[in-house]
Parts: sequence; C-alpha cells; structure tokens
Amino acid sequence: MLSDPITALATPPGRSALAVIRLSGVGAFDVAKRVISGFQADPPRRATLARFHEANGQLIDRGVYTPYPGPHSYTGEDLVELSCHGGLLVPSRLLAAVQAAGARPAAPGEFTRRAVLNGKLDLVQAEAVGDLIDATAPVQAAAALRQLDGGLSLRLAALRESLVEVQALLSYDIDFPEEDEGPVPPQRITAQL
Repeated sequence: MLSDPITALATPPGRSALAVIRLSGVGAFDVAKRVISGFQADPPRRATLARFHEANGQLIDRGVYTPYPGPHSYTGEDLVELSCHGGLLVPSRLLAAVQAAGARPAAPGEFTRRAVLNGKLDLVQAEAVGDLIDATAPVQAAAALRQLDGGLSLRLAALRESLVEVQALLSYDIDFPEEDEGPVPPQRITAQL
C-alpha cells in the first residue's frame, strides 16, 4: 500500500548522542499516540518533549517529537519525527515500538518515493537527495543542492514549454494553412527552436 504508515531510522545506527526515527503515512498520528505519551499534532512543526513507551507502558526514553501534518511535510503525508538518545538499544527499541503500534518498516528510499508520488519532489529532485547524501566533496553537495532546489527541473520545464510552443505553431500551420496571415514562416519556427 502506498499510504500505509511506514517508519525508519533516519540517522545511522550506532553510538551517537541522538537518533531520529521518522514515521509517515495515513494513520501516522494514531501510531504516534500509541508510543508517545500525550502526543498532540497541534501545533504543527513544533518540537515537544515527551516520553516514548512500549505498548505495555514500559518507558523507552524521554525525547522530542515533531509532527508535520500533510500535505506540509517532506512526504506530503502526516509525518512525525522522533528524536531519542542514540546508541544501539534505545533507537532499536523505539523503532520496534513504533512498528508494534502499526507502522511497517520503510523500504530504502520510500520516504522520498512518497514525496515524488505526492508531488513534493520531481524525479530530478529525488535523484538529488541521493546525490546529496552520497556527496564527498563540497562541489558535489553544491550541485546536488542546486538540483534539489529545482535548478535543472526549472530549465527542463522551460525547454518543454518552448517545444510545446513549436508544436502548437506546427499544428496550427498543418491544420489551418490559409487562416489569418497564411502559413507560418519557416524562419519563425527555426527561431523558436
């Protein structure tokens, strides 16, 4: 299903001060309520300190959650980010609790895939997300950020618009060669190209 609740660790596993777990999809807020004591979706995009617990009430950690109601989220769906202490134990327990509460593990790249399917990113921007993650040099990161900001997408949209205009001129010339000012001059089509 393309809108069911999904979850994944958004930070690398291992020893760290913090770990971030993402939860997205239809029913994400309901899943969050089962894991986060006092979960509230309002106000949106505001970090709130809370207790994270398992279904049996066992405390996992105290951390911060941030709700992002759709369509104003990365995926375009209801999304919650949970920040907990890092390491191996706490993030894995929290991830297991979120899954036990109704979310399934996300496939690699599924959050970005949903962003594309929900019109938050185009394919070029989605590719730029991977490029930015894999960047090892500042110039690579800068190029990825330009793509992510829509640099290439805007250029492609402008080229597409120009081609549609040429197509319209050619169609007009074929369908109505004797209308208005007569046939479209070849120089006009050449200039447009």
